[in-house]
Amino acid sequence: MLMRKNTYLIFLFIITFFNTFLVLAQDVLPTNEKIYTPNQIEMIKDQRDMVKKNRETFRNSLSKEQRSMLKNSKLSIKERQLALMKSLTENQKEVLKGNRESVRKIKESFSKSLTNEQKMVLKRRRDDLKGKREKLKDYKAGSNERRDKLKQKQENFKDRFKKQKNNLLPNPKLGS
Repeated sequence: MLMRKNTYLIFLFIITFFNTFLVLAQDVLPTNEKIYTPNQIEMIKDQRDMVKKNRETFRNSLSKEQRSMLKNSKLSIKERQLALMKSLTENQKEVLKGNRESVRKIKESFSKSLTNEQKMVLKRRRDDLKGKREKLKDYKAGSNERRDKLKQKQENFKDRFKKQKNNLLPNPKLGS
């Protein structure tokens, strides 16, 4: 009997030990500092700063009418964008084109600086994030079904309760 208990405890310990390793062995996505070199991190910061500066320059070039178009909450986002694009001057269009061009060039130079290993890590990270988004979408879509089922169960419960209550009332036909 003592031998059985010891065997059982050892078996339980081994299972717990392996489960702990399985939990610890799960892949954790590396941070940007672990993926990129300091030079690449600096390139990313420079790109963000340039995009912010370009946006600010573009915003400052907008007229009051164009700004009011963007703030018009009666229009959808697409309608606002279309209205703004139709109202842009040639100079503003050139600024936007130049902004897109400079961002494209920086992206190209950045992608050329990536090693094959970095590309693989980034691809795996992108795929993992995409999978998580898909699961979240499925969960959110399923929540409507769950909510509907719950409402149906609540209605069924109310109906059953009403029937039971009606059955407990004295029946005038039986004379009770």
